[in-house]
Amino acid sequence: MPLLRLCEDQALLAAVEHGHLLVNGFRNRDLQTLLYAQPASDSTERRRRSAATSRKLRMLRAHGLIRKVPCTHRYYVIESTRPVLATILTAARSTIGQLDKAA
Repeated sequence: MPLLRLCEDQALLAAVEHGHLLVNGFRNRDLQTLLYAQPASDSTERRRRSAATSRKLRMLRAHGLIRKVPCTHRYYVIESTRPVLATILTAARSTIGQLDKAA
């Protein structure tokens, strides 16, 4: 289970750090297109995905990684946390040998 959770978290962080989302921010729907390979098949699935993505956005806000744009449905990555996200994603994609050489 922890390995699966790690993959989900990596996908979420990579989606939030996606280049075209950094310009105007992102919405729940924008993240859903990056996190799920196929569009939702019915309204129940669409609501389930929306709720799951909302929980993930709430978690990122609670950890101070993103902020909500006032009076909109958009979020943006806080400038000071971008290097942290990049470091996490780089470390997750690297092997122990590569990290050992870098140190």
